Amino acid sequence: MRFSCFSTAALAAALGMALLAGCGQKGALYLRDKPPAGVKIPKPATPKPIPYPVDSTASPDKQD
Repeated sequence: MRFSCFSTAALAAALGMALLAGCGQKGALYLRDKPPAGVKIPKPATPKPIPYPVDSTASPDKQD
């Protein structure tokens, strides 16, 4: 069974459309306005851990 040039091109186009449809992109592609595309936003400061509260009911260590 030989495929004509037209059917090969149609098969390739259908395969390409199927691959593009399954790429996972949701919605239209766009470029950011704020900040402009290509400008990186500085990362916010890393939050510091909160220390455990000191237990006031524990007896202080005795120094000899």
